[in-house]
Amino acid sequence: MGDDNSKTKTIAITAAQGIQNPHSAEHYGKDSSKGTPNLPLIRNLERYVRDNNAELRICAIPGSYVNEIELHPFFHKRTDIFMERNAQGRLEKQREREEEKRNNWVVHGKSPNMPMHFFWKDIPDTNYETTGDRLNTNVRLIAVPEPSQNQNPLTGKGKYTKKYGGSSIIMPSPKQVLTPVAKGQSGEYPKLMLTTGCCTNPSYNTTNRRGFDADEEHEFGFMVVDVLDDKLYLPRLVPAQANGTFIDQGIKYAKGVKSHKAKTVALVLGDSHVSELDLETDKANDEMILYFKPEHVHIHDAFSAQSINLHELDDEIAQADKFERRVRSLEEELDETGEYLIKKAKLTGKGEVVVNYSNHDDMLYRWLAKGHYRNDPQNKSIAHSILGKYGSPKENALEVAIRHMFGEKIPKNVRFLKLGEDAEYWGYQCGVHGHKGKNGARGSLKSLTEIYGKIIMGHVHQLEVGKGSMSVGTSSLIPLDYQLGQPSTSMAGNGVLYDGGLFQALPIIKGRWRK
Repeated sequence: MGDDNSKTKTIAITAAQGIQNPHSAEHYGKDSSKGTPNLPLIRNLERYVRDNNAELRICAIPGSYVNEIELHPFFHKRTDIFMERNAQGRLEKQREREEEKRNNWVVHGKSPNMPMHFFWKDIPDTNYETTGDRLNTNVRLIAVPEPSQNQNPLTGKGKYTKKYGGSSIIMPSPKQVLTPVAKGQSGEYPKLMLTTGCCTNPSYNTTNRRGFDADEEHEFGFMVVDVLDDKLYLPRLVPAQANGTFIDQGIKYAKGVKSHKAKTVALVLGDSHVSELDLETDKANDEMILYFKPEHVHIHDAFSAQSINLHELDDEIAQADKFERRVRSLEEELDETGEYLIKKAKLTGKGEVVVNYSNHDDMLYRWLAKGHYRNDPQNKSIAHSILGKYGSPKENALEVAIRHMFGEKIPKNVRFLKLGEDAEYWGYQCGVHGHKGKNGARGSLKSLTEIYGKIIMGHVHQLEVGKGSMSVGTSSLIPLDYQLGQPSTSMAGNGVLYDGGLFQALPIIKGRWRK
């Protein structure tokens, strides 16, 4: 599991776009800022690499078009630049043609102020490393000649996880995306596809729609891979602001100040499902609460409703199995859920625990409202007790039940969200579980991002990042009973939102979230 730190290595990977060439400048306007280095970001990144004894890889990618692959002169003499093999060949041909043009100009006696097709006063002689190698047996950096303006750089890339022997893949790109790919039957870790973000200023043709949109969606930042041993690795995206500021695992890097612990606004835990909780993952959750000291800890699907699952009420085999395993008691499940919330509230200290209104919590309301308790002698008594405390259908059934059972034992820093209640910080909607989409449709990260702009949601049990939003994973056992036999993208992982609006998705793999 990578406990031997001598085997651990940290790799930071970012992308650098090519600069504009005169041919493009002639057609849609010269802009010498395109593809220029974001110097505050690069200097902070260099400092990060020194502090963490890490390796830096800056991967060259195209500018507006595939022929714009020459990097800004800032990068020419660096030894940490990598370029895709086909792009290297294209660049070499461009330089050969430019050299030939200059030689012909001199032979024909023209003035020394020759017109240059590219921005070279002196044609550079660079020899970049080739992008693409295994970081360990389960993750690989790949090189694909992907146009930088493409909206989702990972579309159609799932095949590469198969091509490279079932590896997760990292691809240089000016966008930051994390997408899981199902592997095998449920219970196996999904493979991840990630793109890096960029350390250069945008280089797009903004006179057309694709270029305009790409310029708007250009994302500064990088990604980090902590390689713990030959098999285990911990990947994470590190978004950055235009001024070069970024935060990784709670440590902030900003121009002109020493790196320091950042303030954490919210920690969003993967769906809990307390009666089906994975204890190894929950230990990592507790570590994060104590480490980040967030103002708000959001909990999704705190109550699993395993004892009264509406989807299994007519399954006599499932009911008998639950009875044998002693998971048919609603009272015991509520008691377990309440104790979990009390524990998290104590760990959170001066912050608050926010229980999101979730679909599994809502099962309790539907079970009561439809009278299913009438044919359930084991749980009928507790059902009547909860109903006796109800004042309005708009009340949160889980809150009514938990407060009925625990009373004043529930700490004052526990807050139950009601259906439709928001919890928004720095423009991020954190109060939405994710099960309710537009006009009654199922929710998804893509559809809810279109609605809310920026969101950190639960429900889907998969760690995913795209367009500045994310979904968290699950803290439950994998697989859950209903997932058996299904290829699954379920994995553990939480979301962290920092003061100032930067956020991170932090995977938890075999109970570990940091090296």
